[in-house]
Amino acid sequence: MTVPMQAQFLLGLQSILLGASLGLFYDILRAFRVYFSAGRLATALYDLVFWLVLLAAFFEFSLVFAMGQSRWYVLAGACVGAGIYFFLLSGLVQGALRLVLDLAARLCGLFVTAGEKARGLAGKAGLPEKIRSFTKKFAKPSSIFRRKGIK
Repeated sequence: MTVPMQAQFLLGLQSILLGASLGLFYDILRAFRVYFSAGRLATALYDLVFWLVLLAAFFEFSLVFAMGQSRWYVLAGACVGAGIYFFLLSGLVQGALRLVLDLAARLCGLFVTAGEKARGLAGKAGLPEKIRSFTKKFAKPSSIFRRKGIK
């Protein structure tokens, strides 16, 4: 069974896109690793996740697009796509991911600060004590616990 030249060319272009998308995924994992100062174990886990996703992507790509056949130009196209991505876009994407992670950290910090202030205001107003005394009025001792000597 032969594959027409146009189909092979299209498959090669699709494999270039596959390589570029895997490069983007690697950059996302790298941004998390750098931002959170991952140690050896976390770096190994990030690498494991990357390689598992890469294997799954190549397996799915070969089944869906390459009709289940291994083709060397698919691997070569993916390498070319990743190389083009890392040469042209990786720096921009890393900068953008850094900004996004900084913004997310600031937003989390604002939410934590707001929660701490709300907790402090509730404590100053005596709300926890008022809620406790209010719930004691409705609490009934259980007959099961009274027989066992538990109050």
